[in-house]
Amino acid sequence: MPRPIIVDADEQVACPKCNRRFALSEGISRHAIERHAESFAVSLDKQRRTLEAELAATAKRRAEADYEVRRRSLEESIAAKESQLARSRAEELALRRQMRELEEAKKGQELEYQRKLDAERRKIEERAGAAALEELARREAQWKAQLASAQREATDLKRKLDQGSQQLQGEALELSLESLLKSAFPLDEILPVPKGINGADLVQHVRSASGLRCGAILWEAKQTKAWQQGWLPKLKHQQQEMGAEAAILVTAAMPKEAREPFLRESDVWIARFDAARPLAEALRACMIEMQRLRQANLGRSEKAELLYAYLCGPQFTRRMKAAVEGFAVMRADLEAEKAAMTRIWKKREAQLSRMSDGLLGVVGDLQGIGQETLPQLEGIAALPGAAAVEVAA
Repeated sequence: MPRPIIVDADEQVACPKCNRRFALSEGISRHAIERHAESFAVSLDKQRRTLEAELAATAKRRAEADYEVRRRSLEESIAAKESQLARSRAEELALRRQMRELEEAKKGQELEYQRKLDAERRKIEERAGAAALEELARREAQWKAQLASAQREATDLKRKLDQGSQQLQGEALELSLESLLKSAFPLDEILPVPKGINGADLVQHVRSASGLRCGAILWEAKQTKAWQQGWLPKLKHQQQEMGAEAAILVTAAMPKEAREPFLRESDVWIARFDAARPLAEALRACMIEMQRLRQANLGRSEKAELLYAYLCGPQFTRRMKAAVEGFAVMRADLEAEKAAMTRIWKKREAQLSRMSDGLLGVVGDLQGIGQETLPQLEGIAALPGAAAVEVAA
């Protein structure tokens, strides 16, 4: 295929024979130039159309390839988003289901709490006893603590409801025990044991009515389902360290062989919650009595000698004689005052009689003068004093 060459008509060329330079337009006729120009234009237009067709085909292929790539990318993106949306929907459904379960559990717990509370109230009305009231207060505090814990856990989906938390039940029992002791023994000092010390929960400093310290009782509360013998040595050891006179373990789970509400084992008192108060009253009374005896025995022989010397001495005799003489003087003064008052009463009675007689005489004179014109004078004669005077006369 011949290739056309585009050359300017003013292009200088050299003759191969004589080396004379001349313009190309001088060596080629105009007709040849026009003919070649038309041929060149046709060839250029054909090449242009061929190039345009090739460019269009190439662009189409590239566009199709880009479209295919974009389509696949878009499909993959849509598939990923649909998968993510499906996971999100599944997670949302699971979350909503969990929320509904928590709400239902909360409602069920509140209903169960109300049922238990109503049942306990009915029992209290039937028994009408102080022990039932104390038990209700303890259980109500425990249920309120559990309900508050459940409400806090419902807001956090990462935690589960833990109704049987021994730590929470123990804290509720400890609070109930502290409230019971403070209300039953207002004179005593009820203090919590520092948190760094394991074992006991409360210490009760027993004080008498005069404020004298008589001893201390160490308390520990256990709200568990099973009894553990290892509690006793720990509480006993802590009692010795703190110098308490008695140690009481209040537990919901008594030893298997226990049939009474409280017992003593290894120098430690073990009691149910309803027996805590009477046991504390008994121990407290013993401590106060022992303190009183200790105070009374201080210097007992010296006091007895001093008392005997005082009773046998002249000072006691003089004081007793002065007291007897004082009673005698008071008796004589009383009799004299009684006689004087009798004379005064008689004198006043005679004066009143004379005044009443004179007044009645004046009334009679006025009635005699006025005859029936002064009927109001009749009321004077009917006075109680006047009637009494007339009766006496």
